[in-house]
Amino acid sequence: MLEAKPGWVLASGDPRRQDDCRQCRLVVNAFREQLFRALYAEDDKRSATGTVKVLGLLIAFSIVLAIIATEPVVRSSQGGLLVNLDIAVAVIFLIEYLARMWVAPLKKGARRGIRGACDFAMTPLAILDLIAIAPTILGFITPELYLLRIVRLVRIGRVGRSKRFRQSIQYFNQAIAAKKEALLISAIYSGIVMTISSILMFFAEGSIQPEQFGSIPRCLWWSVITVTTVGYGDTYPVTAFGKIIASLTAICGIAVIAIPIGIISAGFTESLGSETFNDEA
Repeated sequence: MLEAKPGWVLASGDPRRQDDCRQCRLVVNAFREQLFRALYAEDDKRSATGTVKVLGLLIAFSIVLAIIATEPVVRSSQGGLLVNLDIAVAVIFLIEYLARMWVAPLKKGARRGIRGACDFAMTPLAILDLIAIAPTILGFITPELYLLRIVRLVRIGRVGRSKRFRQSIQYFNQAIAAKKEALLISAIYSGIVMTISSILMFFAEGSIQPEQFGSIPRCLWWSVITVTTVGYGDTYPVTAFGKIIASLTAICGIAVIAIPIGIISAGFTESLGSETFNDEA
C-alpha cells in the first residue's frame, strides 16, 4: 500500500487545486451569463443588443448570398468565393446555435442542465436554424439548397424587438383599427370597379378575343391588373368600346390605389400625433 511521503498532499485534497477549479467555474459561469445577455437580453433602452443586431446583419447577408447564388453567370465565375462565404457564414451560425443551446438553461422557466438544452433544440426556431445550416455543414451546396437560408428571415424578427420598432408597429395597427370603416368602403369601391369593368369588357371583347376576354373571370384578371396600375400587357382590348372601358377603368384605378393610401397615412399621422400629445401631457 502506497504511503504519502512527508510534505506530500494528495491531488484531491490540494487546497490550491480546489481554489483553481472553483475560480475556473466562476469564470465559466460569468462568461456564460454574459453570453446569455448578449444573445437573449435587451439593453437599458429595451432594444436588441449589439450581438443580436450583428447576427441580424449576417442573416441578411446570408439571404443575399443565397439569392445571388441562383444566378448561373455569377455561380460559374465566382462559384469558389460563394462556397467559401457560405461555409464561413454557416460556421458562424453553427457556433451561434451551439452557444444558444449552451446558455438556454439560463432562461427564466427553463429546465437546468442537458434537459434545458434539449428543450431549446426542439423549438421551431432552433429546428429552422439546423435546416438552414445542415446543407453546408454536410457538404451539399446547390442553388436549391442555398435558398434554405431564406428560412432565417424568421430570425430577423428577434432583431426587431426594439422599442422604436414596436412603437411603429403599434402606430400602424392603431391607424388600421381607427380607419377600418373607411378602408372597408374603399375595398367595396374597388370590388365594384373591377366587377363592372369586367362585365363591360366581356361584352365588348368577349366575342373578338375569346382567349383573353371569353369569360368574366378572364376579364377579372385584366381588370385587377389594370386597376392596380400594373399593366402586364399580356391582355388588352382592340375595339374602340373596349379601349374606352379600359381608359375609364385605369382612371378609376388611380382612386383605388390613392384612397386607401391616404386613409392609412391619415390614420398613422393621427396615431403618432396622439401619442406625442400624451407624452407631452
